Amino acid sequence: MSNNYGSIKTKLAELHYKRLLNNSKKTNINNFNLKKVKSIGILFDNKTSNLNTLIEDLSKEFKNTGVVSIYLMGYNIDEINKVDTSGLPTIYFTDGDVGWYGKPKFKDVLNFVNTPFDLLINLANSDIWTIKFCITMSKSKFKVGDYQNNIEMYDLMLDMKESNNMATYKNILIKYLRLINS
Repeated sequence: MSNNYGSIKTKLAELHYKRLLNNSKKTNINNFNLKKVKSIGILFDNKTSNLNTLIEDLSKEFKNTGVVSIYLMGYNIDEINKVDTSGLPTIYFTDGDVGWYGKPKFKDVLNFVNTPFDLLINLANSDIWTIKFCITMSKSKFKVGDYQNNIEMYDLMLDMKESNNMATYKNILIKYLRLINS
């Protein structure tokens, strides 16, 4: 019985997500300019390897380009493992903070999603329904994340599998963001 419950919940989440995705708007890549970015949201999960170093390196890199604020939101698959985020404002959420469809219901998560960041970077596993909802619902002006087949939720996709580690991914991310409208 519980297996059917999970299957039904997944199917409903998928249908709800597809409807949300169809109504979302993409940003024209020509309208993005890294030099104009002042606020960044970074979404991560606690399974991302070397996350502490990556967040620290990204925040230093972006602060050097004139970014004023960086906010983090972490999806905790297991509630115990929280990440050191170098003192940056961070909120965490779990499956208990989402509704039946996987759509966020926790006030802090909704505030993050409704913040119009100039740039949203997803470092989390995009196969998790809750992550998909957060990205798709986000009011961010430009969204970057891992390349996924048939996923239309990003304005720019980078293949994380091609980069052997997060340091390489950070360099690729910065390189392509700088190339746009340079």
